[in-house]
Amino acid sequence: MFSIPYPVWLIAIAQALGMLTAPLVIFVGGFLGVLFAPSHALATLPVAALVVGGAVSSMPAAFIMKRIGRRSGFVYATLIAILGSILAFYSVRGENFFGLCFSIFLLGMHMAFVQQFRFAAIEWVSADKVAITASVVMLGGLVAAWLGPEIAMQGKDLFATSFSGSFILLALCHVGLLVLLSVMPFAVIDAAPDPTYLKRSWLNLFTIPGIGAAIASAAVAFGVMSLIMTATPVSMSEIQNYPLDDTKTVIQSHIMAMFIPSLFAPFLFRMFSLFTMLLLGLIVMSVAITIAILDQSYWGYWSALVCLGIGWNFLFVGGTTLLSQQYDKQESFTVQAMNDFCVFSTQAVMSLSAGWIVFNYGWFALNLIAVPLLIFALVMIARWYFSNHKTKQAT
Repeated sequence: MFSIPYPVWLIAIAQALGMLTAPLVIFVGGFLGVLFAPSHALATLPVAALVVGGAVSSMPAAFIMKRIGRRSGFVYATLIAILGSILAFYSVRGENFFGLCFSIFLLGMHMAFVQQFRFAAIEWVSADKVAITASVVMLGGLVAAWLGPEIAMQGKDLFATSFSGSFILLALCHVGLLVLLSVMPFAVIDAAPDPTYLKRSWLNLFTIPGIGAAIASAAVAFGVMSLIMTATPVSMSEIQNYPLDDTKTVIQSHIMAMFIPSLFAPFLFRMFSLFTMLLLGLIVMSVAITIAILDQSYWGYWSALVCLGIGWNFLFVGGTTLLSQQYDKQESFTVQAMNDFCVFSTQAVMSLSAGWIVFNYGWFALNLIAVPLLIFALVMIARWYFSNHKTKQAT
């Protein structure tokens, strides 16, 4: 793990600063939505706006970076994040619900670029270190998981309107990210065309079992996680009447659980195959749904959300590793764009649906919706595994 190039560790720090937005918005978005939304069904719209912003920007993010380079792409996106944070501050002060949603949408656009940090990191290493490198970058999310809600609470009473100061502190963190981006190195990718390379269509790429399994793993990981996580603050605080601090602890624990497994990545990937890691992710997510359905106590919520985070980590890191093994250098940005578009579109649909489902049909129905998504991921992973097994037997 310590033989990983030092720029990867700088990218992990950048990931931490960039990822602060997600836990902060997840924590305060639902509460601000309840305060300012025209109806309870729209209470989770601010959180969903973050995901929608990421979804619509995921594909452009990859192609923009291909055209102008990693550094310039990250810098311009961070400037948008600073603008979004400042607009969010004024929207909260003015109790402007749709202004807040637009501001968070801009922050979501930045998050699409933040997701490209993992690809920027693996460009520094050989194929055998991709899984560990992706996990190192994910450690930045562990810092963000703890710091994001803390920044939200520190900024809660800075100004007369609750939580408006949280977005000022977020803007300052983005300024710090801007400074880091100006000095950190990025790997140089050989853009010279290969005369023997035969370009594959998007349809051909999608039908490759490895690419299909990788995208399904990451998309289902984000979709199930977002569906349950987005609804949790509303379900706990607004429906079950748990104290705000209890909700904060559950969300913090969940986001930390999303990234803590990355500390043990070198051992996990030595002990288990990639196929086993993906299956473990599905199993742990299934346990999370089971707990969520059977137990709505504080510890039930806490256990379910922690398992949800661990399952997400296994599926997302495993999916990223598998994806990196499926494409040639010439099509890297195309496949990365396809992947992130599918992942964050799924996440957007689930986040947008969460508030409406939990208020109209309840917590039980919301968790049941995740079951067919997990089955779909299992089918795609099994298809890749047996296809890969047949190829090995043939050779």
